[in-house]
Amino acid sequence: MLQHLVHKRLYYFIGTLILLLALSSQLLHMVFNGNVNVMFDEDDVHFQRLKQLDQQYIESNYLIVLFEPANKDIYSPESIKAIEELTQELWQLPHTIRVDSLSNYPRLSVAGDELSVESLVEAEQTLTQTQIDSIRRYARGDQQLNGRMVSPYENASALFASIALPEEHLESILELSKQALLLQQDFEQRYPGSKLYLNGDVAIENAMLQVTMDDILRVNPIVFGTIFILLGIFLRSIMAIAAAGAVVIASTGLSAGVHVLLGFEMNPITMMAPAIIMVLAVADSIHVLTAYRILCAGGTPPHQAMVESLRKNLSPVFWTSVTTAVGFMGMNFGDSPPFRTMGNMAAIGVLFAFVCTFTVLPMVALLFPTQYKGQAFTMARSMEKLARWVIGTSRSLLLIVFAVSILLMMCIPNLKLNDDISEYFDSSLPIYDSIQFARHNTNGVQYILYSMDSGEENGVHNPAFLQKVDAFSTWLRSQPDVSGVSSYVDTIKKIHRTMNQDDPDFYAIPDTAPLIAQYQLLYEMSLPPGMDLTRDLSLDRSALKLTVNVDGSENQTLIDLEQRIDQWLASNQPALRNQGTSQLLMFAHMGTNIIRSMVDGSLFTLIFISIFMIVGLRSLKFGLLSIIPNVFPPIVVYGIWAVAVGHVNHAAAMTFSICLGLVVDDTIHFISKYLYARRAGSTPQQSVEYSFIHSGTAIVITSITLSCGVLLLSLSNFTVNDTMSMMLAGIIMTALAFDLIFLPSLLLWADRFQITKPATNLQDSSANI
Repeated sequence: MLQHLVHKRLYYFIGTLILLLALSSQLLHMVFNGNVNVMFDEDDVHFQRLKQLDQQYIESNYLIVLFEPANKDIYSPESIKAIEELTQELWQLPHTIRVDSLSNYPRLSVAGDELSVESLVEAEQTLTQTQIDSIRRYARGDQQLNGRMVSPYENASALFASIALPEEHLESILELSKQALLLQQDFEQRYPGSKLYLNGDVAIENAMLQVTMDDILRVNPIVFGTIFILLGIFLRSIMAIAAAGAVVIASTGLSAGVHVLLGFEMNPITMMAPAIIMVLAVADSIHVLTAYRILCAGGTPPHQAMVESLRKNLSPVFWTSVTTAVGFMGMNFGDSPPFRTMGNMAAIGVLFAFVCTFTVLPMVALLFPTQYKGQAFTMARSMEKLARWVIGTSRSLLLIVFAVSILLMMCIPNLKLNDDISEYFDSSLPIYDSIQFARHNTNGVQYILYSMDSGEENGVHNPAFLQKVDAFSTWLRSQPDVSGVSSYVDTIKKIHRTMNQDDPDFYAIPDTAPLIAQYQLLYEMSLPPGMDLTRDLSLDRSALKLTVNVDGSENQTLIDLEQRIDQWLASNQPALRNQGTSQLLMFAHMGTNIIRSMVDGSLFTLIFISIFMIVGLRSLKFGLLSIIPNVFPPIVVYGIWAVAVGHVNHAAAMTFSICLGLVVDDTIHFISKYLYARRAGSTPQQSVEYSFIHSGTAIVITSITLSCGVLLLSLSNFTVNDTMSMMLAGIIMTALAFDLIFLPSLLLWADRFQITKPATNLQDSSANI
């Protein structure tokens, strides 16, 4: 079969090329998705709560603009004028349906029995210091304004542009973001020293799209170039670079076309897949090319050398491809769709890489003349020296490595899980600065939302219901992690005080439902068009939305607060008890859910890889032994991470399943060589030395190439990829150390009762290279 494959290599190459061209045409239909909600399943309970609340209160998308004046005084005449101008300019942005700011915030006043609602700052009015002081006093006394639209330090102000996006809104997001960026640049030129920060879900979605495109245009080409530079350094061969490059291009192109046909969307997470496919395709090629070069150096004719190299690597490369694919498919147990998609994309790519290694590589490699006769790898001599040292110190190495691994495993429980969306972006991106500025200067970007249901139509007019909500709000304001609470109750209390000559004693809920209904009607009739209560009250007026602004964003802090709120409602207001929701809270729960689900995924991966190892190695004992050096490397890296960093995001949970499929590759090659030598009659010591000499070179090259390629993914401006790439690179290099130090010692220990005899030459020294 392999003889036929090499002999008819041109036909296989042309067939692969035709399929590549056909599937590559699908890339024009590739879909990009930067929506943060793509991280969650449609049936995720936390996502469903947020979706239901958005529908109940007619929520829209937001573009939040944070304004920091040069003089750091938001109440200076220049700053107020700038806010007025900015408010008008935000109205001009595409798809804007409402703008809320300090300048147009509704200010209540009363003349006789008539309620009047005017903008806090009169348009185009030259303000006196007395008027500015009046605006400041009003803002400081308004719980919905102070801290949300005006910084507690009064050095910045937030403007909220409500955006109505179409269902297919990719182009709309890009156009809106472009116009907002031009507005920002123009404004900062007109007001030197002032700063504008763009925030909100519109800005975050645009940032996700930009990160995705940056990975395509910058990170992936760097990965592609680097792995071939490494190939040139290690193999010192234009042939190797060309052959491996052809395999990478073919396997990446074929898998990308299939991804589009299957409807996979591209986002910052799934953009890791093409780079991962590249490095894994190179790994398959290295084993075949290394064996091919050694055979040619020994005088074997190129055609025969290629057949022999493919024959000796068919089984290990097949099993490494299968186990790697299983590792990635284990991500389907995770709760985050992008990670599942990325796992499936990588699994498909790995299988295409296996096929292309046998259909594309022979054609390209045999185009080049061989110049290796009589040349030997210097690394092969190094492997021989290392083998002798490991054999001589195997017992000590086994004990030391085992003890260190157990010690580091004990550190893993100290790892804290924290999925903070603000930390998803690299600090070099404007969106990162914007999110950090918002968190330190406003209370409006970190919150938990509650829908307080009265249980009856127009129940929001019921004084008893509002009293219960007010009592809940008062308790919330006493909690250490809460920075503010706002709801329709505050609006009613404010109206009641205004209708009673601003007497502070009347900042309370009216006694009768008709009066509350009258207040609401007067208030809404006085508001400008578009400025209504649809975002605060349900359409049938049976429920109101309560916003709890929080100080911290750590997972456990948010979950603990949620649990305290649930306990208080259950004990004090059981009729109002309901579950809070927000994007922030969804991410807090996502990390915990992923860890639980990935325990199942890791067990699935471990079981199937163990079965494949037993079948592939044709040995129950060595199949089970091979699992030990594959489980320990991630344990070591997780332990080191716990000591050095102390916290991880949900990407770390996915890493374990992936790495099981990756690091097993080198173990398969090493043990397969060991067993070949043992079955040929060699002693354990001779077999270990044989395995070092004939697989050590390829293992070192593939591990370094893999780790460098994966590590380069940390150049992504999406820090979830950064965490995953650094952990994977660390695990791969740790696995290399285990395969060259711990695994040989373990094999010698497993065969410790074998009587040693003088080493014999294997009849086929090229076998299983």
